Amino acid sequence: MGEKIYPKILIIGQPFNKNSGGGITISNLFSGWPKDRLAVASNDNLTSDLDISVCEQYYQLGYNGKLHPFPLNLMLPKIKIGNLIHKNNNNTGEKQRRSAIKGKYERIYKYLSAILNFLGIYNTLYKLKITPEFKEWVTAFNPDIIYSQLSTLELIRFVSEIHELFDKPVALHIMDDWPSVINAPGLLFSYWKKVIDREFRELLDKSSIFMSICESMSEEYKIRYNKEFIPFHNPIEIGNWLPYSKTDWELKDKFTILYAGRIGRGINKSVFEIAKAVNNLNATNKNIVFEIQTHNFFEIKKIIKLNDHTKWIKPIDYTELPKKFSNVDLLILPEDFDSASIEFLKYSIQTKVPEYMISGTPILVYADKRTALAKYAIRDGWAYVVTDNNEMVLMQAIEELYSNVALRKELAERARKIAIQNEDAMIVRENFRKNLLLN
Repeated sequence: MGEKIYPKILIIGQPFNKNSGGGITISNLFSGWPKDRLAVASNDNLTSDLDISVCEQYYQLGYNGKLHPFPLNLMLPKIKIGNLIHKNNNNTGEKQRRSAIKGKYERIYKYLSAILNFLGIYNTLYKLKITPEFKEWVTAFNPDIIYSQLSTLELIRFVSEIHELFDKPVALHIMDDWPSVINAPGLLFSYWKKVIDREFRELLDKSSIFMSICESMSEEYKIRYNKEFIPFHNPIEIGNWLPYSKTDWELKDKFTILYAGRIGRGINKSVFEIAKAVNNLNATNKNIVFEIQTHNFFEIKKIIKLNDHTKWIKPIDYTELPKKFSNVDLLILPEDFDSASIEFLKYSIQTKVPEYMISGTPILVYADKRTALAKYAIRDGWAYVVTDNNEMVLMQAIEELYSNVALRKELAERARKIAIQNEDAMIVRENFRKNLLLN
């Protein structure tokens, strides 16, 4: 066998990290790639939270990737624009993170941004530009392929301009069905909806490689855009997870349910409903604790009254997740049931799904039957699935999982088996690498 070929990849937008779905996914997909063949130009704050075990070459496009108009620019930390090289310091960036906008400034910033969206001028004011310095940096790196997860109109335009200027093939990897939902309601809603759809389709026609997050998205995008999208989800290092995988499903002094992930769009209502169900079940002489492990502490406090049965848990390092996931009694995957949330999440699979599956801990999926998550779980039987947005049905599901050790064991062992078969990083990465080879 000949030596493996690794194209030089310039990633636009999403940096490598271990605290976001997109960041975790590309960190795991590109792990083992020669570092000198990867570079990132990002519109995130690159002073913190980078996974430099995968990539060390970064270019800061500007905080949040936007040239903010006055007075919004006054509320943002001053961050140096340009080439950054990170070595021997995988800084989690607590100090830098504290410098981001907070408190009243965050509220003002969100309020002003909402006004700009409503007036229909947000997409006109917020642009990414190819500066002479950035052009020089890209030319020096000389990528073979431009890779992007996109997610905004400004990134669609920026990737398109880079393609035109440097004449490099484009690989698109879609994480959520954002083309359907990124257009904010406002006075020019219909206008911007048409613009986003047209410019995304134009970029698709210029692109060479198409990837999705799951099979359901690939099927939908074949119909919608007439393109063949190959699904690539977050893979897992079997050897890092399997040693911690649960082998004993007997209850101890309490029954612990864990949700680990973001709080926000498409999640909040279902998390609140789970907390309510847990409180009601505890009123029937059960000892159930619902832990919510998330960075979004203040969002949690807005929607849930924390108590002895519902607790916020501070996020832990990614390397500690295998032990954490296997030490609880039930892992939960919640998605909201309202039409807007279903539209947003319908063709998505949460990054944590394979990690949940290999943990050996049984999983409860609480999501609409039309979502890719529910369909996957029902089809392969790796979770207990509740597709009714009904408090009593949800309580009955938790109660059954609480009382039935045989069921917990059966679900957990099946999920682990499927994860080992389908989500092994060694196999997925090799297929991913081959997909990025242009023959």
